[in-house]
Amino acid sequence: MLKNSRKAFQLPYYLWIMGIIPILHLYQANFGLVRDNEAALAVLGMLVATSAVYLLTGRVLRNPHQRAFYLCLASLAFSMSGHVYEIAIMPKSLLAWNLLTGAAFVALLLALRRLLSREVYASLTSSFNLAASALLALQLVGLLSHVLAAQAKSPLTTAYLDETFQSQNVGKVMDSASRPDIYYIIPDGYPSDAALLSEIGYDNTGFTEALEQRGFVIAPNAQSNYNFTILSLPSILNMTYFGENPSQFSDLDYLQLSTANSGVARLLRQLGYTHVQLLSGYFYISPIADIVRDFTPAGPIDLTDSDGNLSVQDLAGLDPSAASAPKALHIRQPFIPLYLDTTALRIVRSQLEKLSPQARLTPYARKTAERFLATIDSIDSIVEMPEATFTIMHLLEPYSTVGFNANGDIIAQNNRPSHDEYIAEFPFVNSQFLRLIDTILQGSRNQPVIIFQADHGNRFLWRQYSDIVETGWGGGGHNAYASYYLPDAFAIDFPAPYTLINSFPMILNQVFGMDLELQDNRLFQVNDMHVPFEQMDVTDEFLNR
Repeated sequence: MLKNSRKAFQLPYYLWIMGIIPILHLYQANFGLVRDNEAALAVLGMLVATSAVYLLTGRVLRNPHQRAFYLCLASLAFSMSGHVYEIAIMPKSLLAWNLLTGAAFVALLLALRRLLSREVYASLTSSFNLAASALLALQLVGLLSHVLAAQAKSPLTTAYLDETFQSQNVGKVMDSASRPDIYYIIPDGYPSDAALLSEIGYDNTGFTEALEQRGFVIAPNAQSNYNFTILSLPSILNMTYFGENPSQFSDLDYLQLSTANSGVARLLRQLGYTHVQLLSGYFYISPIADIVRDFTPAGPIDLTDSDGNLSVQDLAGLDPSAASAPKALHIRQPFIPLYLDTTALRIVRSQLEKLSPQARLTPYARKTAERFLATIDSIDSIVEMPEATFTIMHLLEPYSTVGFNANGDIIAQNNRPSHDEYIAEFPFVNSQFLRLIDTILQGSRNQPVIIFQADHGNRFLWRQYSDIVETGWGGGGHNAYASYYLPDAFAIDFPAPYTLINSFPMILNQVFGMDLELQDNRLFQVNDMHVPFEQMDVTDEFLNR
């Protein structure tokens, strides 16, 4: 028996282990955010594919150890090609990258075949098996820790949802002069006109003048209190600063929950407002929203079920008119497209997705041009609602990626645009913002409140700077576009200085006669969104006084 066990250990099973290690690592890095069943299918698919290729190549490479070694290298090259492409190279042509890496891989195999004898491969098998087993054990231990942490957090999440819904039984009111529709439109990373001109050299006055012609008031020196969305939005929507995490949730969960279950939304619900949340792929689902809408190639999907881990097919079949229940904090995203993006199949991912029966029901990825346009297209149905609505829509434009060319054509998403590529899409993006605003203004029964306000300022130049504050990026990162449309009966007068933390207190005080306290104007710099409470006060350096 001992002899048989030694013989079994000499079989090159490391080939199958190393095939699934990248999948497990990707799944662990996105645990709780992606669908578990798709990760399991990816693992199973890799095991089956590895076995099939191993058998089919048996006639070409009869030595099992040599065959396993070459196939292991091929498997790792396949699984890491797309990831390396994204983080290290990013050439213009993905096809050129695949051809280049394929040629390099073939050259490596030919060199190894000439340099190493068959006996060497056999002698390496036991060591490779041991190393692969250790790596697998590390992945499994990491996954187990995530599972245990999720189980421990489950009662906390349940308690949070129960507490959230204790005081939500307020009757809904209709849109009227005293309860106008309120739209909070968040163009992500939209800089102020001054910042656009000084930092990027783009003159945006045409867009600003178009808004002013429609009755908007511009806050020319507005600044965000934080330079990251993860802190800026909860600060704006709760009208307070976030300098620590007093909860038992993780820092990022705490901030996302504070955005989804915001103080502004709860105040307006107490006034009878219907809360509408249009998902951007960034937000957690609001547990207090009456309508949560996501966007797919087949059209919008309204999420009204309490189980956020349902498949998209199940979600599409839900009855939007059903009684709203506490909603899950976020919907898990598809794992297969994420995995394909890290592999050599990145180049044909979109074509492969079209073969899937659920492809048209899968929500658009977060930064896609299609999601941006679909969100704007959906505003008609909200404007038509007779209820007084509070709608939050987070639009990931202009951001720091590019999805349109100068003609407004959708292009392959460019995560690292040049200066010219970045500013080329501004005219078209601005035209879509105006289309959105015109739809709201023309279709509203009563004059609405429209808050067209960025979450933070310019992030385009961030990657070029090693020291954010010393280069002056900190100032540009806070200079945010801010404009407001109020019914004729109201007016807004911006103080100097003016930061976005006070935008909702000023508007709610004006429109509803509230007496909300204004916060002191402070600016905070965060260098890593994953450690959001490591903050540096840069008020003295960058506040526009």
